[in-house]
Amino acid sequence: MKESQARKRSSLYRSRKIIAAAMELFCDQGIEQTSVEEVAERAGVGAATIYRYYETKSGLAVEAGVAYWKKIEQEYLNVDDAAGYADMTGKEQLQYILDALVRIFEHETAFLKYLQEFDVFLFQNRVDKEKLTEYEACIMNLKPRVTDALEKGLNDGTLSFDWTPEEVCYSLAHTSFGLMKRLAWNGTMLNLDRKVSLLLQVQIALRLMLDGLSVHREKLEDRRGQDV
Repeated sequence: MKESQARKRSSLYRSRKIIAAAMELFCDQGIEQTSVEEVAERAGVGAATIYRYYETKSGLAVEAGVAYWKKIEQEYLNVDDAAGYADMTGKEQLQYILDALVRIFEHETAFLKYLQEFDVFLFQNRVDKEKLTEYEACIMNLKPRVTDALEKGLNDGTLSFDWTPEEVCYSLAHTSFGLMKRLAWNGTMLNLDRKVSLLLQVQIALRLMLDGLSVHREKLEDRRGQDV
């Protein structure tokens, strides 16, 4: 039994080293440009060991993405640990989440580049959708934070929109992460891209989205007057 537990711990430690090495290289060099042999060398294991754990490089890329999404959730989007979050209005909660996206753009540029390349990698390698189940689940874990804030904003009158919270959530996610990935990947390719800082572009875009969903003071006062 002790030998079995020790073997499990050793296997878990080796797996974490492989994932950490893969993510570093994928973020630094790109997925296509990184070989399994390079990952093995960085992790201090043989290439055969990686194939025994993950079968293919695409499997390794997916698992690396899963691990990093969990890191993002814990470090930036863990609203349960945010002081006073439960007492915020729906708009304030949504603002908190969008502010977290700004911090992700500031500090996780390499990961955003990885996400951009990962989309291309999946398309070019025709990765089976069934192999993306855990990866997709990690992303979907973030969805209730946004939909709950949107629902609360509708109920407390600080947000107003004509769609379902789910529809708005998907639109916000695709728009914000689409912009962040693109800017992180090649946001300074042309001279015109340098006219406005990339961070400010993200901040402006997210602010415009929030303002577009917000109830203006006059409208809110009219609504309160109708409820009296």
